Amino acid sequence: MPYMPFRVLFASGLALLLGAEALHAQMPRERANPGGPIEEVFWAPNVVLGASVYQLPQSNLNLTIMHAFGIATNGVEDLFGLDGAANIRFGADYGVTDRLSIGVGRSRFDKLYDVRAKAKLLRQTKDGAVPVEVALKGDVGITTVENGFDLADRLNYFGALLLARKVSERISVQVTPMVSHFNTVFIERRGERVVEEENTHLAVGLAGRLVLSRRLALQAEYLPVFGARSDDTADAFSLGLDIETGGHVFQLFFTTSQWLTEQHVVARNADRFFAGDFRFGFNVNRVFRLGGE
Repeated sequence: MPYMPFRVLFASGLALLLGAEALHAQMPRERANPGGPIEEVFWAPNVVLGASVYQLPQSNLNLTIMHAFGIATNGVEDLFGLDGAANIRFGADYGVTDRLSIGVGRSRFDKLYDVRAKAKLLRQTKDGAVPVEVALKGDVGITTVENGFDLADRLNYFGALLLARKVSERISVQVTPMVSHFNTVFIERRGERVVEEENTHLAVGLAGRLVLSRRLALQAEYLPVFGARSDDTADAFSLGLDIETGGHVFQLFFTTSQWLTEQHVVARNADRFFAGDFRFGFNVNRVFRLGGE
């Protein structure tokens, strides 16, 4: 009976294979969730100067340094604006939940402190059931430079509804209706002209991103004001390059505005990009995970 062990082994193996196939056929078939959220609509909390729909995950801390130099087209005399007066903002934002973040910051100009919050209302889904990302952002600023003003006169505000869509793996767009308000504005004489500021400005931010590679993306941002505006102001425009390194997102850009909070960018930008009134700047974003897995 030399062939008996082989026959037994063969029959046993065949039975196991058939049994496994039958068991597999009876198991419920689970598919990957086709309606999960879209990732990486933008890489950083700001497009350039204005907020993006990017939302910090819960227990994550984002430290930001924003820096805008003087007008670059002055040439080598002031090293293309690097010798000019620069505005700097140091900021910190914390993810309270996956849908809510809060932050604080301090800017050099006007010795401005600001407190902000961003809430994600909707996330774009892969199956198209939710076609856009929706978020709300609010900011309250207080000027602390010595000027003799009362607290209420030092306050300024910003509110925005952020609507964005990742059109493809390479292209994202965002539209942002926004309002900027200053409790106190000025009327002054410049030569024979009287220059008057408005308390409230309405604008719509238009932004886009083009991903060049895993680590590089081009960004553009335009903030046109609609209706009444302060005298001698212009719509802000920025072009930037995002560099994603894992823990950091570096943003290098050319922009018209030296202001680094949106209410000031909308209400007090006086330069025009395509007239040559642009400056170099950069944002550095560093994310730290403080809790959870």
